[in-house]
Amino acid sequence: MPSESRAVTIPGPEQVRHLRVQGEHITDVWDADACGLTAGRGCNERLTQMEAALHRAPGETPGVRGTDELPLYMIQDPVYAPFRSAEMPRSEAGDRAARQVLSASFAPEIVQSVMDSPLLATAQVTAAQIQSGLWTTQKDSLAALVEAVPAKGGEVPRILGEYCERHAESPLHAAPMALRDFILVWFAACFIRGDGPVLDLCGSTSCLLMAVDYVAAADDAGGGGHATYVMAASEGLSCLEGKSFTQALRDTVMVSAVCNARDVLRPTTSRIENLNGFIEAAGGPVAPEEFMQARWWDAAMVPYHRAPMSTPEYRHLTDELGTFAAADHCGAIKRALDCAIRYNEIIDIVPDCANGEAFNEVLLALASGGAHAAHGYGDALARVTDDVLQCECGASGHEEAGEIAMGNCLFYLLTTRYQTRKQLQSLSTAGGAIQRAYAQRPQGARLKSVASTTLQPGNLLFSDTWEPLWNSAETAPPAPGWANDLARRAARRSLPAGTAACDRERCEVMISSLLDDCDNAPDQSLPALAKRWGAVFDSVLTAAAADHASFRQHPRMLGEIIERIWLHYVADGGTPDPEERDDEQLVMDSTQALFDTYGLPPAEGWIIRRAFAGVATSAIELSGLSPYSRMTDGISQILLGSTPS
Repeated sequence: MPSESRAVTIPGPEQVRHLRVQGEHITDVWDADACGLTAGRGCNERLTQMEAALHRAPGETPGVRGTDELPLYMIQDPVYAPFRSAEMPRSEAGDRAARQVLSASFAPEIVQSVMDSPLLATAQVTAAQIQSGLWTTQKDSLAALVEAVPAKGGEVPRILGEYCERHAESPLHAAPMALRDFILVWFAACFIRGDGPVLDLCGSTSCLLMAVDYVAAADDAGGGGHATYVMAASEGLSCLEGKSFTQALRDTVMVSAVCNARDVLRPTTSRIENLNGFIEAAGGPVAPEEFMQARWWDAAMVPYHRAPMSTPEYRHLTDELGTFAAADHCGAIKRALDCAIRYNEIIDIVPDCANGEAFNEVLLALASGGAHAAHGYGDALARVTDDVLQCECGASGHEEAGEIAMGNCLFYLLTTRYQTRKQLQSLSTAGGAIQRAYAQRPQGARLKSVASTTLQPGNLLFSDTWEPLWNSAETAPPAPGWANDLARRAARRSLPAGTAACDRERCEVMISSLLDDCDNAPDQSLPALAKRWGAVFDSVLTAAAADHASFRQHPRMLGEIIERIWLHYVADGGTPDPEERDDEQLVMDSTQALFDTYGLPPAEGWIIRRAFAGVATSAIELSGLSPYSRMTDGISQILLGSTPS
């Protein structure tokens, strides 16, 4: 683990330029070798050594439940039951594997190999661009925003009491539960066609990614040292096997090494005196495609997606290692997958400024394209989801990609780590220009922005010069068809493709009427619309499959969750009390209610989860009151107001 690290050499500007030229030839962002991450001396040998150490000793492998012909399978059923178990199970084999992965993540030959890669060269220049074009020129404006919002981090101690009151035997077990359930929200919300226990085990192993990223960081989750993360990861490592699972563990090491290398870079970049000179010597400004290639590994997109995409429910979309290759051929699918990064960028705009995290697409767009570059970014993400669901290019995976995008929308809003509600409520009550910039959109002007936003062709959201690749007719007069158009988009998100036209139309009429009221209701009347969103969920389920008896059993809690999301995150439920646990209770209730549906027959459970994701994200994004849009448009307005004319 950390003790294995030694001094790492940082490439100078000339070497950075050379590495970035090499990066122009990257053809497979899923492949660490193709991305130049493993080219350093001793890197592959150290990875092979780790793999050898992961092999189980004779007698350690229990009876195999799956088949070794699958790229990922369970060799034993998990003991842990989310939100019910009193203790966090672990095994000697799982603990040993976790320690091997973490040890390799800090191995100097691997960290140095990553440091000498095209992706870290991109990271160096990106940090210099953000520091030069944003943090230096907009220092005072950003400082006021940082002062207004709560600090990121410390989410585990805030939720321990809730775990202990509900089911955890002690804080010792509650801490790894909080970590494991934190990422379970993402897997359960994004991969809604999957097997619940397998998704939970994928989340368990993913705790190793958090171990390197969070422990001792400025935004440390407060979950303890590496030992707590090992405890959270142990069961996943002891229950899963397969070729793609082993590859995902190799990817985990490489992502963790990227994180470690960036930690080394951060103070170095801050000491560069001539930032613009460094950028020029290092090959010039970073373009959006180059940034996104590097951000994919920084954001752990490969290991997070590889494992669940290797399961039988998604295997028809991938190769033997869980690579979702359709994203290389369909720009709509690529944009939808990248939503995992972009929702994260939005809710981390201010926290990243506070913590010196200079690897955020929104911040880079603001630094490179100007204050206007972020305006409409949130509405563009809403359109990304609807465009992929409507795409007819013939590639496989549009529905699945749309579901993953909706899951990301839910995850980053609900998860307590990001404090989305507290950020927005702090900014919208800060007074002065900040309060005006982050306020709800005015009556009668809410729907037109999201409804009129369209995307230009491509697989990115910015041109090479960081101009937005979306169009918005915000200055257009109100159009009576906007609510109808958004209602069709909401129904498409929520209902299976084979739903009868008459049932779909009934849902659209109901949603359109509700959206009209979302557009025109005064702010103080918005909370009263919560029950109507719950009623939409009921109607969607009736239209999807009214004959399933289980639909009368499970959705009640999910309908209430949608109403609480509306009250809590969309309609501004009041200034949060520092001592209250509303955020923690909502995310725990949401995850438990969603995860419980995985106990239903697969087809029935999927219909319920699709309806939940579709209606909830429609309330969040298509109502004209999107928290994500308020955050991106808010920062844009603040910076536009501070830019001399």
